[in-house]
Amino acid sequence: MGEEGPPKTEMINPALLDGVSANFIVKGPNGVEKAFPMRSITVTIGRSDACEIAVKDSSMSGKHAEISKINGEIRVKDLGSANGIWLNGERVDDVELYDGDVLRCGQTSIRVDVVGGRKRPDAGMNPKMLAGIIVGVLVLAGAGIGGGLYLKKKQQRKRDLATLGAFVGAAREGQKAKPCSAAVDKVADVARTLNTLGKPNCSAIPKGDDAKRVVAGYRDLARTYDRIATSISQFAAQSSASAQALTGSAEQIADADLKNKVAEAQDLVEQRSQVTNTFIADWKKLGQATNTYATELDQAFLQGNKGVCAAVDRGVQAKTAGEVLVGCNRNFDKAKNAVEEKLKELDDVAGGGEGAPE
Repeated sequence: MGEEGPPKTEMINPALLDGVSANFIVKGPNGVEKAFPMRSITVTIGRSDACEIAVKDSSMSGKHAEISKINGEIRVKDLGSANGIWLNGERVDDVELYDGDVLRCGQTSIRVDVVGGRKRPDAGMNPKMLAGIIVGVLVLAGAGIGGGLYLKKKQQRKRDLATLGAFVGAAREGQKAKPCSAAVDKVADVARTLNTLGKPNCSAIPKGDDAKRVVAGYRDLARTYDRIATSISQFAAQSSASAQALTGSAEQIADADLKNKVAEAQDLVEQRSQVTNTFIADWKKLGQATNTYATELDQAFLQGNKGVCAAVDRGVQAKTAGEVLVGCNRNFDKAKNAVEEKLKELDDVAGGGEGAPE
């Protein structure tokens, strides 16, 4: 977006849809914002080009969500996506949209402008927070102006600490994830396959069916590595959705110092997520390198091209499956421990309650 201002919402005549209509400000993973007016009764959102709102977001399903006008309401519905849809920081399946709501689908955020509609009654806050605010207002009404301001500040502190406690609980739940373990059984299978195939080399070129078996074996390994990468990518998409929910929760904290502490925790959570991304990338590289090696084996063993023998003797030019798994475990444990240390610090603050410094 550079230094450009926020995009201008393209307003449409509400009469086109008989009253209430909507506009959507979509911000994709690349940070670019674009406005989409609601031109039909039903609008789909996803990464498929067939969607009315198509976003290049690999963490979204082809058709991720559907927004419809039903009985004078603008509603959003999850179309069975892997990582769900999030409204103002909370996961939802089928719910009415109000003016000012913010949806998250994958790594994409969507601000909703309901034309002819109304603001959300609780302004996007969860019921517990709303109840806390109502209590605070009642207390202020019965106190003097000076005392009222003090109580208001105190109530805000309580709300911040409650939100912080919820953040810590949700972040700690994410600590239970074990992306590296998803490949343990596969790595054992790969080791057995490699042991069966042996170490191909041009000094003892296999013939006939044996040569075909070796080439086919390495092609199957390449496909196995690709399937592992795909499986872990689905896990990463769910983890990304959980991280986005944490972000929505943290945005409700008003105290600057607490907000900074939470931001530090979020950075560490992101570093933990990056370990999973690296894990996926390593499997993809191994799959590509193994597929290349299978082609070199085909050339040397089946086509008789001795010019590729040097490449055959070098083997697959990538980390082994075992090395990929060991690296993931080592780096994930390190990142997980860093997150836990920060969560303990936040837990101490959240547990301070009214006695914590204001």
